[in-house]
Amino acid sequence: MNDLAGEQAEAMDGETLAFDELVRRYQQKVFNVLLRMIGDYDEAADLTQDVFVQAFKALPHFRGESKVFTWLYRIAVNRCKNRLKQIARTNTVVTSSLDEPIDGEDALRREVPDETFAPEIHLERQELREVVIEEIYRLPPDFKLVIILRDLNGLSYKEMADAVGITLEAVKSRLFRARSLLRDRLRPYLHGLPPQAPPDGSSGPRRGPRPGGGAR
Repeated sequence: MNDLAGEQAEAMDGETLAFDELVRRYQQKVFNVLLRMIGDYDEAADLTQDVFVQAFKALPHFRGESKVFTWLYRIAVNRCKNRLKQIARTNTVVTSSLDEPIDGEDALRREVPDETFAPEIHLERQELREVVIEEIYRLPPDFKLVIILRDLNGLSYKEMADAVGITLEAVKSRLFRARSLLRDRLRPYLHGLPPQAPPDGSSGPRRGPRPGGGAR
C-alpha cells in the first residue's frame, strides 16, 4: 500500500512539474490575448488565473488532439466570452452576420493575403504602433479576437478555428471583415487626417505592471 501511495505521489509530482512548465511557457501569451480582448489589466490577470486553474483540472483528460497552446487559447477565449457577456458589453458597428458568405469579387479576396493588409506591417512603424493597438481594441469582440490571434500571435487558420470553435471558412470570413474594418478605421491616420475620438471615450486597454512570476 505504501509503494502504491508513493507511486501516486510521484505521478502527481510529475504532473505538477509539467503544468509548471506549461504555465511558464504560455502564461504571458494567454495574458496578453486576454488583456487585448478585455481591455483591463486586473480583469485579464483574474481571467488568466481562471484559465490555468481550469487547464490544471482538465490536463489529465487532454488527449493531444490539438496543440497545447491552441487548447489553452480555446479555454481563454471561452472564459473571455463569458466574462464579456457578464459585463454586458455591446457593439453595434457590425449589423450583418460576422460569418455570412461573401459573394462576387470579395469571395476571391477572402484569403486576405498578409501583403494586402496586415496590421503587423504597421506595428513595425513605431509612430503607428499605439494607434493600431487602440483601433484593434475598439473592434467588435469577435473581430478583435481573430486579429489578435492571427496578426499579433501568429496562429494559423486551422489553429484559430480550433481555438475559437468555428469553421475554417468562418475564420477566413471573419478575418477578412475584421481587417477591412480595421483598415477603414486606420485610413485617417495613414493619410494624415486628424484622428476621430473613440465613440465611447475609451483609449485602449488600461494597463498595469507586467505580471511577475504568475497570474494573481
